[in-house]
Amino acid sequence: MTTRYRVHDRPTRRTRGTSARIRTDGGSSLSVDDAFTVLADSTRRHALSYLRRARSPVDRTELARHVAARKRKCDPNEVSDETLEQAETELHHLTLPSLRAHGLVEYSEGAIVLLEDDPTIARLLDAAEAAASS
Repeated sequence: MTTRYRVHDRPTRRTRGTSARIRTDGGSSLSVDDAFTVLADSTRRHALSYLRRARSPVDRTELARHVAARKRKCDPNEVSDETLEQAETELHHLTLPSLRAHGLVEYSEGAIVLLEDDPTIARLLDAAEAAASS
């Protein structure tokens, strides 16, 4: 018997109205609900924020180090090996598959790239960062 596992936070059903959609790369689109679902998780927000700042492909270990540092409010060089390993595992199994399923990132052989810096996603991320720093 084969066991199948579902990736958490799969894209929900799409809304029909074009005004309720956010354009992303690759001809896909996110509903507003999907955008908020993606950004509801702090790991996904931190990953997208870092990828936006990098503006080029990022190594998975580098991304994991920066995400872990943001979550722990420390310098990336202070992230322990154990914490880094946990962050990489979470990225590999939960965060990146969800972001890829929503058409926001692509990755292979450890290199991750933001497909498009969508203005709506960017505004939501900026608002979340501003709220977190206040």
